[in-house]
Amino acid sequence: MDAKARTKRLAALSADLPLAVEAFVTDLRTYFDRLDVSVRAYAGRRHMDPGTVSRYLNGSRRTPWSFVSTLLADVAEHCGTPVTADAIAALRRLHDEVSSCRSTDTDLQRLQDRFLAQDEEVRQLRLRERALLEAIDDRQQRLARQSVEQAGLHAELDEQRHTYTTAVEVWQERCGSLMRAGGALQEEVADLRRQLEDTRVELRMAEERCHALEEQLDAAEELLNEGVSGVSLMEVLEAADRTASVPELVQLVGGLATSPRGAIASELVTSVSRCRPVAEVQALLGALYGAGLHKHAEAALPAMVAMRPVADTADLVGELLRTGLQEPAAALLQAAVELHCPNDLAELARILHCRGHREALLVLLSGTVVHRDVAEILAVCGLLVESSLDEALVQAVSCPAQDRVCAELVELVIALHESGFWPLADALQSAMARSRVATDVAELIGALRSAGLAAAAAAVFSQTQQRSTSHLVAMVSALHTANMHDSASDVLSHALLTRPARELAQLITDLNVAGRHKEASDALTASLRSRTQAETRILLHCLDHMHPGMDSLSLLSEAATRCSPEHAADTLVALLDGGLHEHAEAIYTCTTQERPTGHASAALLRLHITRPNYLSPSALAVQARTDTASSVVNLSLALDTARLSTHLDAVLVAAGPEQSAGHVAVLLKNFHRLHGSSKGQSTRVAARLLDHVVGSQPLDYHLGLIGMLDGMSLDKIAAQLVDRICPFWGPRRVELSLYAMEFTGKAVALGQAQQLWWTARRTVNRLLSST
Repeated sequence: MDAKARTKRLAALSADLPLAVEAFVTDLRTYFDRLDVSVRAYAGRRHMDPGTVSRYLNGSRRTPWSFVSTLLADVAEHCGTPVTADAIAALRRLHDEVSSCRSTDTDLQRLQDRFLAQDEEVRQLRLRERALLEAIDDRQQRLARQSVEQAGLHAELDEQRHTYTTAVEVWQERCGSLMRAGGALQEEVADLRRQLEDTRVELRMAEERCHALEEQLDAAEELLNEGVSGVSLMEVLEAADRTASVPELVQLVGGLATSPRGAIASELVTSVSRCRPVAEVQALLGALYGAGLHKHAEAALPAMVAMRPVADTADLVGELLRTGLQEPAAALLQAAVELHCPNDLAELARILHCRGHREALLVLLSGTVVHRDVAEILAVCGLLVESSLDEALVQAVSCPAQDRVCAELVELVIALHESGFWPLADALQSAMARSRVATDVAELIGALRSAGLAAAAAAVFSQTQQRSTSHLVAMVSALHTANMHDSASDVLSHALLTRPARELAQLITDLNVAGRHKEASDALTASLRSRTQAETRILLHCLDHMHPGMDSLSLLSEAATRCSPEHAADTLVALLDGGLHEHAEAIYTCTTQERPTGHASAALLRLHITRPNYLSPSALAVQARTDTASSVVNLSLALDTARLSTHLDAVLVAAGPEQSAGHVAVLLKNFHRLHGSSKGQSTRVAARLLDHVVGSQPLDYHLGLIGMLDGMSLDKIAAQLVDRICPFWGPRRVELSLYAMEFTGKAVALGQAQQLWWTARRTVNRLLSST
């Protein structure tokens, strides 16, 4: 393009320009011509008014050095070579001369200077606005990507949850079949265990006889080697068995025990115990124990129990107890438990009871319950139940509650119930409820219910709840594992009614430590709703100091995320009645900000009914003035769902028109971000907020808000606001004010004169655009 074509873009210089100005503008035009663009195109590139650029280049307006420096930089970029330092210095001198030759005292010059300064400020602010818009757009894109990723994760989680639920059902079915198979195997194990016990008794007797014969054989061979006949030794032993006194027998046994003839010594004691009177047997056993020959004395007891009448066993027990020989008496009773049949055990128990040997009787009966199978225990109970041994039987049955496998005790309890031995069954199940671990108690309750013994199961359930709080926590877990969820809830309900505040605090803490957070939250909220104010304060104080890392405020917030809206509202009212406003605020904040809109609205509606002063419009307005935009949005949606219109208006007015236009814009942005089922409701509440803004604020406030909404890419909301304010202020005034704000960057309501001026300016700009 030639120079003549380029100069057509610029108007001719005025003839009355000062020489300095003409020289400066001529050089400036020379640089501008190198860009090969029109004035309007360059002004659009630099976001400037074309008329302003034209005046700079015509010398009719003072040119700021910032425009000159920008133009030189654009020329260097376009031509590919930088402007030399000498050229810049020469242009700078001309610019200084122009500045000095212009009169600064005239009003027009001062106005131009102010305009230039303001124009530079507008340019900087627009650059800042653009940077902020780009940053906002970038964050929104990142947020959108994160939302998509989050939705994908939720979908994956739902799929995995479905997969795991199906797997759990399969495993539960397999577990049920395995439990049934395990029950059958347990029955087989119990039967095999009974056979094993019988075999062990027979094996013990056979081994003792074999060992005795082996020792006798060794002794006989040794005598033969010494030249003494084995027959003569046996004759001597048989004679000693029949005629020797107790001291002689002890001396003989001691002599044999120190040689390889120990088996002969035991056999001699066994033989004496079979045929001598009870008094001599007692004396012999006492002397052997006194001489330290326990082994030979204890070896003779099973044979004596097996061979002698039951009455002799009872007599010997009595004699041993009378002389203070507790150890051989206990061994004798143990042998009786292992070797006697149920009839003999019952007879021995009657004799011991008649002779007043209560401790021995309890040892015998307790040992029977511990070591014999269920059928034999029932047989003994049947033989003794009609006698005066009821109290002893009850005490004996209660003793072994910790000594047998839980499944065997459960079987015994059910068998006692079914056989009509209800006092004995009650005693055993009560002992188990008091002493067994929670899993065993839950197993007992489940077995009793399955057997149709609901009353017995209820009794066990009631008794086990009197134990420590740690047991109650374990009991809750065990009952849930056993699919007795109603019973687990009943454990906590009973504790809430009966336990003092300090124990309740310990229970809630233990539940949280054990991972039972839902039960802990339910227990906490139920306690606060049902306890007195004094007990509530004690409970919260204990929670603050009972476990590191836990305090009452955090536990209340967690409880509010799990409880029903009605319970949340009632708990909040209970805390308010006790003067615990900080704790009440924790529940209120969590309910309104972290729970779904439907949940929060139900809680607010109940709170409005039960405590209207706390949820008054004035109180909500005070809260809305300091809350964040997201908090106000959540609260507004909840109030709208609850149809508390007066309260909603108080919140919207306090958070909207009473605040700056920027605050309202951010609030509308938060409403606009909602998606899904809340989108329609948020649009409705946002429109209500706009109505409050239109009805209470002046036009310049509305104009500033529209500009901010445009900057946030909320064009639709800005258009809605324009539609609302036009009937108030007039379409022409609104339109011209927006047009003026577009050029000046200021939200100012135009007066009559200003409207005429901007009307003329818009007309001129349209004409220039058309040419």
